[in-house]
Parts: sequence; structure tokens; C-alpha cells
Amino acid sequence: MSRYDENELIAEAERILGGDPPVVAAGYFGLKDLFAAQVAGATAGAAAGKLAADGGVGAGVGAALGGAAAVKAFAESQGVTVQLLVALTEQSIHVLNRDTGGRLPERVVSFDRHTAAVHISKVGLSRMVDISDDSGNRIELHGTALPLSQLSKGDKAVLAELVS
Repeated sequence: MSRYDENELIAEAERILGGDPPVVAAGYFGLKDLFAAQVAGATAGAAAGKLAADGGVGAGVGAALGGAAAVKAFAESQGVTVQLLVALTEQSIHVLNRDTGGRLPERVVSFDRHTAAVHISKVGLSRMVDISDDSGNRIELHGTALPLSQLSKGDKAVLAELVS
């Protein structure tokens, strides 16, 4: 079973949260701003790769490495991992870090499901999720609705719960 399978995501969230109350939906999301960091890192990496290897292959490798490094560095500068787990219980919305390696806390932020403001917008097959509350907590996430993607199953379950 894949670690992106909805049941695996629920089990992972319950391990982090302690399992009580039970998690009703869980999905894999990322910070909305990570896309900009990836583009900037890929651009810088491509330029460095082209200079170092004087060719397209070097630029391609540099872009890939630069993009990945920039995404991880930006995410951690925001106190999160690249992969975030959004877990819903009947009462709460939890945003959790995945694969922290002990560098970051497992819990990022939690919201009351009944009072949090949730705005979901579509950009192609991407779903942008903005969650905020009256205390000033806010997070902007990016998920997917790609039809055949293993990643989208948990995301779709979370999105359906958030709009219900």
C-alpha cells in the first residue's frame, strides 16, 4: 500500500494526533507558496548547471536540484515540511508536518471546523485551500484533483468534508 493511500494518511494522522477523536479524512497537501520557490530555485539551478556543464543536460540537472533544494529550504523557513498532511476530525482541521526528521514539530496549526473560514479555489486540476480563524491563524495550501493520481484521493476526501 502506498504512503499516499487515503487509509495510510488517516493512520499516519491518527498516530500523530493520538487517535482520539478519530480522523474522518486526510490528504496530502503542500504550501501554496512552494510553487514560486520551486520556479526560482529551478531557474537559478539551471543557470548554474549550464555554466558548470556548458550544456542542456547540466542545465536540466541543475534546474531539478535547484528547484528541490529551494522548495525544501523555503518550506523549512516557514516551519513546515514540503509534504503536509491535512487531517479532519469531526471538530478540527489539523495541518501536520510529514517526515520531520526531528527538525520541525509534527503539528503545524489546528482550526475549529465550525468556526474556521475555508475558501477553496480551482486552478486547473489544482485546488488552493485558504484556512483562517478569528485568532489570526492562517495557512494557504495546494492540493490536487488529478483524476488518476494516488495523491488526489485523500485530497478529494478532505475537500469534500471541508465544503460539507
